[in-house]
Amino acid sequence: MTVILIALLVIAQVVTAQTDEITQISEYYNEVKEHLDDEYGLYRTEISINTENGIYPAIGTYQENITFYWGSEGGYVWLVLVTWTGKYASRREYGEVLYFEPEPTWDHGIEEVVFQYVSSHDWDGNDTEYHWWYSSGELLQSSASTAYPDEVVEFTPEGPEAYNYVYTPEELLELFYMIH
Repeated sequence: MTVILIALLVIAQVVTAQTDEITQISEYYNEVKEHLDDEYGLYRTEISINTENGIYPAIGTYQENITFYWGSEGGYVWLVLVTWTGKYASRREYGEVLYFEPEPTWDHGIEEVVFQYVSSHDWDGNDTEYHWWYSSGELLQSSASTAYPDEVVEFTPEGPEAYNYVYTPEELLELFYMIH
């Protein structure tokens, strides 16, 4: 009986720690989003692809927009938030990746992903949203839901690498450093 009680206390502490971390990530996310266009001091780089709605072989019509929000100090740059939208022949997609704002350093790639969100709308009218929270580079928690015309199904998704969407946090970070 004592062993079971101790095990339950340990599980409760782990769940509380995860909840606290997710709360901190949510507060950080809200702070960043709230100050994107004011004195927060982030720079913005935007990339627009296929702005003329050209048709591409085997792809069809598509458009993409990627926006990087980043900081700079003393010659150092670091990525804070990336958003993207995509309109493709089979679906529309919106995504966000939030990186923990590190101390400036000369080393590239030190940004740590703390949150990732992807929303997809397929042409059958189904909307799916994924949320992933990270701590120290490890998946902390995930949640998702798909809205069908007659019901909403909630589920726990695997890691983002198991899904086919346009960008991963690593690809976005690599693209950011290729242009900065």
